[in-house]
Amino acid sequence: MEAKEIVRKKMKIRMRYQKSSERRQRSRIIHKRLFLREDFLNSKCVMLYVSKGTGEVETGPIIKKALVMGKKVVLPVTLVRDKNIKPVYLEDIRKLGKGPYGIYEPRGPLNKKPAALKDIDLVVVPGVAFDKNHNRIGRGKGYYDNFLRRFPKGRSKIGLGFRFQLLDKV
Repeated sequence: MEAKEIVRKKMKIRMRYQKSSERRQRSRIIHKRLFLREDFLNSKCVMLYVSKGTGEVETGPIIKKALVMGKKVVLPVTLVRDKNIKPVYLEDIRKLGKGPYGIYEPRGPLNKKPAALKDIDLVVVPGVAFDKNHNRIGRGKGYYDNFLRRFPKGRSKIGLGFRFQLLDKV
């Protein structure tokens, strides 16, 4: 097994088996830090994702806070055939449905307006491991890697993870 696959497997296990009370507490700390970041505060349009419930940082409170702050929120819609994601404006938080991998994404006629990449000020990305050189290991399908290659240079990107997910090198 390749080193990257070993790291991915170990991290997924560690994420999945952390206590839910610890995950909620750690998530709240991360939320507070994110809400104080200049790039979050100054952004008009933020691309987020709906956490899957497999040990990820909880993103529901981030989505709600961004909406309350008057920010436009964009969520990914999975394009399985293209191995990519399409950024779509969230118009109605009640109209989310499970996508191809069980991750909630915009559904229904109100939630189909695509966002131009140039309009997204900040993208918050999931991952199973990160390092201090801004590298990440995702879940292994390559969707976010493909998306981030198209994302404009100079725009802010934040990997959302717990301290134990930060490694020296990935």
